Amino acid sequence: MPLHTQVRASIEALLDGLGRPTSGPLTRNHDGGRLSTWTINAMVCALGTVARGSPSDDGEPFGPHVLRHIFGTDLTRSGMDVTTVAQSMGHKRLNTTRRHALPTEADMEVAVAPNPTDD
Repeated sequence: MPLHTQVRASIEALLDGLGRPTSGPLTRNHDGGRLSTWTINAMVCALGTVARGSPSDDGEPFGPHVLRHIFGTDLTRSGMDVTTVAQSMGHKRLNTTRRHALPTEADMEVAVAPNPTDD
């Protein structure tokens, strides 16, 4: 999957700092091994809590799933077609991606505002 130019630059800098390893994990635990999924999840949750200070709008604690949802929603709201969003997110079904394209209450208010009313 293509990476954002800033993400790519950050990874390049990390690789340079590590001496361009050809194998093994880029981020390692204190023993030099791979970070566990649990550890990475805990780190993302902790950083997200500091950055956002609260759960997501639907009350879900900040974490990798919320980041993934934000990614998909931002792509659909930017006008990206749903097929490309689905492919970017690894969804096999467009209906799975559809939830990222659902209109908000504000979207629906904007949609109905220009409609004439009977006076």
